[in-house]
Amino acid sequence: MYSSDIKMCARKIVKESLNQILADKYQIPTLEEMQVFLEENFEHSFDDYLTTQKIKRSHPQWGKDQITEELDKQRRHFENELRVNVRIAALNTISEIENLIISLKNAIREWKVLHL
Repeated sequence: MYSSDIKMCARKIVKESLNQILADKYQIPTLEEMQVFLEENFEHSFDDYLTTQKIKRSHPQWGKDQITEELDKQRRHFENELRVNVRIAALNTISEIENLIISLKNAIREWKVLHL
């Protein structure tokens, strides 16, 4: 995920939870909850066909077994990287949610001072 995706995701969560935030009943998602949310809401697929074609172009002399082995190796690498990236994105999204909530509460406090 890119930082723009993280910010967009955090804004969406805050908008959807605005009533709870204003009532001071909102619970910031745990790391595990955020990871599940990100995995469910963003596409993270490994394309076997494209990867196989790239392997074949890079190693035209390889046989089917070598290509399959390399494909499995690249898939495992992708899945490991994805787990790490989703964890980092979850941490960043939680941090962004916290920042948005703080900004929102500060803005409400300033508005009250000016208008009440």
